Amino acid sequence: MRNADAALDDGRLSGDTLPRLLVLFFLLTIAASLECLKLSAFREPEIWGHLRSGMWILQNKAWPQSGLFSQSNDLPWRDFSWGSDVVAAVVFRVAGLRALPALLVGFRFSLAIVTFLLAGGWRNFWPAAGLSAAAQYVLFAMSPTPACVSVILFGAELLVLLNVRESRDVKLWKGLPLLFLLWANLDLGFVYGIVLYVVFLAALLVEKYQQSRDAQWFGKPGFPVPLRAAFGSGAACFLASLLNPYTFHAYTSFWANEFGPVNHNLPGYTAMGFRQPRDYVLMLLGMSAYLALGLLRSRDLFPIGALAGCTALAFYEQRGNWLLALVSVAVIGRAVLQKRADGAGEGLFDWNIRRAALLTAAFTSLFVVFIFRVPSKQDVLLGRVAETFPVRAADYLRGHPQPSPFFNVERWGGFLAWYLPEYPVAIDSRRGLYPEEMEASYFKVMNADIPLRDFPPMNQARTLVMDKAGIMGQALRGVSGFQVLYEDDIAIVYSHETKE
Repeated sequence: MRNADAALDDGRLSGDTLPRLLVLFFLLTIAASLECLKLSAFREPEIWGHLRSGMWILQNKAWPQSGLFSQSNDLPWRDFSWGSDVVAAVVFRVAGLRALPALLVGFRFSLAIVTFLLAGGWRNFWPAAGLSAAAQYVLFAMSPTPACVSVILFGAELLVLLNVRESRDVKLWKGLPLLFLLWANLDLGFVYGIVLYVVFLAALLVEKYQQSRDAQWFGKPGFPVPLRAAFGSGAACFLASLLNPYTFHAYTSFWANEFGPVNHNLPGYTAMGFRQPRDYVLMLLGMSAYLALGLLRSRDLFPIGALAGCTALAFYEQRGNWLLALVSVAVIGRAVLQKRADGAGEGLFDWNIRRAALLTAAFTSLFVVFIFRVPSKQDVLLGRVAETFPVRAADYLRGHPQPSPFFNVERWGGFLAWYLPEYPVAIDSRRGLYPEEMEASYFKVMNADIPLRDFPPMNQARTLVMDKAGIMGQALRGVSGFQVLYEDDIAIVYSHETKE
C-alpha cells in the first residue's frame, strides 16, 4: 500500500496505481453523472424562489429588504443567500433551465473532492474512497440550494482546522476570514461554521488549562496551537461574517429559523424517520466515528465536541444530516491514519501533475456527459418541470387572466413567483417573511384542521391554484362558491365568488 502511495506522490505508475486512479475517477463523477440522467434538480421547490430573487437583484442592483413577489410585500424580508441567488441567476442567463442541473452537478463533484480529502485523501486511499462514497450516498438527495454552499465550505473549514492541529501549518488560518466573508454572503449556514470554530477554541482553552495544572484529564494534546493566533483568527472570522448587506441580522434570523414554531410542518425540519436506507447509512457512519474514537481511546476534545454536537443536530432535524456525515467521515479517516501510524496525511495543497490531470479528466468527462445528456431545448426541460410543478395551470392563467387576490400552495410559491410573476403569491417557503400565526394557520387549513373561513388569505382569494393530490385540492370541489376552471394531473385552478 505504501508503495502505491509513493507512486501517486512522485508520479510513477505501480501495479496498484491504475486501479486507484480509475476508482477515484468514478468516485468523482458517478453521482454527478446520475444527475445528468435523472434531472432531479427540477423537482426542488426552493430553488425557484432563489432564482427569482437573483434575477431581481441583477435587474435592480439592490438587496431585497421587503417581501418581494408576495402579497405581503410591505413586510420586511432579507435575502441572506443573495450571493448564491445571483450566481444561480447568472448561470440561468447563460444556460437557461440547464442551470439547475449544472449547479447540482457542480455541488456533487465538489462534495466528492471534499469528503475524499476529509477522510484522509491520497495517503488513506481505500478507506477515504469508501467513506466518500458513503457520504455522497447519504447526501445524494440534496438539491441545488444555497445549503449546498454551506456543505462545501463547512467541509473546507473542517479540513483547515484539522490540518492546523495535526500538521502545524498555522498559515492555513489566513484563509479562514476570507472563507467566512464569502460564506456569509452565500448562505445563512455560515453560522454552523462559526459554532464549529467556537468548539475548536473551547477545546484549546481546556487543553491550555489542564497544561497549566499539569493534569492529563483529556490526554496529551497534539500540536499546541497558539491561543493568541487562534483567538485572533476567530475574531477575524466573526468580523468577516458581519460584512454582508444585513450584518448581525443573519445571526438572529438563523436562530429564529432553527427554533420556529412551524418547523414541524416543514420538510427537513423534522427528525429522521429511518424509512430511507440513507438514514441507516448515516447512523452507521456516526456509530463508526464514535467507535473509532473509542478504539483509539481518544480524548481529543475538538473531534469529540464536534461529533457530539453534529449528532444532536442531525437527530433533531434532517437538515443537519450533512453536518454529521462530514464530521464522521473526518473522524473515521483520521482514526485509520493514526492506527496505521501514518500521521495526518498530506496537506491541503499537496498536489502533483497526476492528481491535477485526474481532476481535469473527471471534470471534462462530466462536462461532456452534461452537454450530450441534458436537453438544450427549453420546452423539453420545462416539460420535466411540469411533472412536479403547475406549469400548465400557470399557462392557463396567463392565457385566461383571473381576478386577484390569488392563493397558492406554499411549496409552489417560489416556482409561481418565478414562472407567473403577474400574480403575487399568497405564501411561499421564505423564512422570516410571513408572521408565525399565518404560517401555522396555513398548515392547519391545508390539513382541514380549521375551516377555510378562519384563514383570510384563502377565504378572500378569488383565484386559487391547488395541489390535486392535497386534501384541500379535492375538498374544495364540494364547497359552495368554488368552481373548477382548469384541471390537470398536477393542479386544479379554482375561481371563488367571495361574499362582500
